[in-house]
Amino acid sequence: QIHLDVHGVPEGAWPESIPRIGLQMTVPGSFEHVTWYGRGPGECYVDSKQAARIGLYRATVDELYTPYIYPQENGNRTDVGWVALTDEQGAGLVAFGQPTLDFSAHRYATLDLDRARHQYDLVQRPDITLNLDYRQNGLGSASCGPGVLPQYLLRAEEFRFSVRLARYDAAHRGAIPRGRFS
Repeated sequence: QIHLDVHGVPEGAWPESIPRIGLQMTVPGSFEHVTWYGRGPGECYVDSKQAARIGLYRATVDELYTPYIYPQENGNRTDVGWVALTDEQGAGLVAFGQPTLDFSAHRYATLDLDRARHQYDLVQRPDITLNLDYRQNGLGSASCGPGVLPQYLLRAEEFRFSVRLARYDAAHRGAIPRGRFS
């Protein structure tokens, strides 16, 4: 197991809000089966989660992807107690929020999504990009309504969060709690 305690203090000038605070890593492309306890089953963010129920969910990395006409940030799940990414045999990685986290998993790097103008511009990578976020900025509805409400803005302020990472396989499956905390 690995326990990560992350602490940050912004310095200098920052914009009014930032997109996310968290950790990003790549995991083997074979870890395409995702199980989580938190909000779902569809994507949800801090300001768009009312219809997302807390529960135990399963999907593939491809099923987590939301194919917006213009490629962009997508597929986040919020208020997640734990998330496991595994291969066909059930071996992989589990991340526990301390107490919760946001996560997304993609076959694309963030830069790929930022640079693409159309879905056909995206080329799947051999590895999976896993985001384990402390927080994300709200989405708002600026394309057809107001921007992000003030209470959902992620500001560059001092922060602390923890994540615990552990091996996940058939032998450990029963050790994963069904609740929010670990």
